[in-house]
Amino acid sequence: MKRKPLTEEDIYNAWLVPYHGITAKELAEKEPDLIKTPDWFVKYAVTQEQHDEWHEWLIKSLMKELHCSRAYVKRHSWAIYLNCAPNVKTD
Repeated sequence: MKRKPLTEEDIYNAWLVPYHGITAKELAEKEPDLIKTPDWFVKYAVTQEQHDEWHEWLIKSLMKELHCSRAYVKRHSWAIYLNCAPNVKTD
């Protein structure tokens, strides 16, 4: 059985769903003006621990998706990280 490729929405949902209880699709429907700006990353920020858990998930998911080593994924996934990473709360 063929596996569905990892999408940008999947990467967003990996931190939105467990930490905020909302999917990227629901967010776009509920707050269409907010989703057009980077401000939604601030509104839906996560703790440093949550960020680290998500980042580890991202690395493992990309390793599985790309069939590459951990070192390769960490070195070359910076653009995905910059585009999809949640903001960390600063209290």
